[in-house]
Amino acid sequence: MVKAGEGKPTAASLWRIELARELTPFYSSHPGTRMVIVSGSTPKGLSDAYSDLDVIVFWDEMDVAWLEAAPLRDVECELAYSRKMGESDVYLESYYFGELKADFGHVTLDEWKKEVDSVLVDLDTSDSTQGALGGFRSSLPLYGEALFEEWRKRVDAYPEGLAEKMVRQNMRMFVPGYLLNQALGRGEVIAYYDGLCRMLKNQLGILCGLNRMYSFTEEPRWVEYYLGKMEVRPERAWERMSGVITAEGGEGVEILEGLTNDVLSPIEEHMPDVDVARLRDRRKQMTVRAREEKPVVRERKTA
Repeated sequence: MVKAGEGKPTAASLWRIELARELTPFYSSHPGTRMVIVSGSTPKGLSDAYSDLDVIVFWDEMDVAWLEAAPLRDVECELAYSRKMGESDVYLESYYFGELKADFGHVTLDEWKKEVDSVLVDLDTSDSTQGALGGFRSSLPLYGEALFEEWRKRVDAYPEGLAEKMVRQNMRMFVPGYLLNQALGRGEVIAYYDGLCRMLKNQLGILCGLNRMYSFTEEPRWVEYYLGKMEVRPERAWERMSGVITAEGGEGVEILEGLTNDVLSPIEEHMPDVDVARLRDRRKQMTVRAREEKPVVRERKTA
């Protein structure tokens, strides 16, 4: 697997791109097709033997009847399924080339515009929608390159309002002591690891906002790759984040607390209107503390 910063694509990525180029004419030959891209791990250069091939075809008006007749019917491959996705103008075909799963998603440009506008105009922070824009941002055009560049310029215009909304939305942190005492200390290991992952995903969401990067936390894969592209990030971010999960006992909580501080501090520098001090104070005040005996109820003395 390629490590962040190495820059050299894997052999698995290279032959997937070559295969995608060979298959593109089966779709670009249709007069309704405007653009074809390859997305996912392949254009990032991170594919391995288990990676799917993800191709997206953009249409003026989708020819569903043509799609239902299987565009790759004359190619040696197995059609796993093809179906319209809900009520929107989105269609999905899935094929197997031997052991390789290849997905061909289809979307109209009108539907794509709605998705882009929901993020850039309405500031939608949902991971699935932002993931679509982030995927487009890192994709490789196979057909309709001029149109691709037009859309990429628009997607690259990350709104400042979205950046601040992402930071504020992800400033949800467990108070110190919960994970160590009320989860791990009680043997609630599922709650413990779930809590660690939720905190890490919130930290990644904050970093996405600070770096004007679309969220990828719904399926937090290629984290090292994305961290490598961030200018604002904690030192040794990937090593420490992965260490939160792999550390034994409660050492992961200690690493997590250090990361939390290093993720919150840049907010004060880059987004001074966001009140970080209030969050820090609340986490101090609400620290989980042990009490062995019943407290005595006393009336408060008045002056």
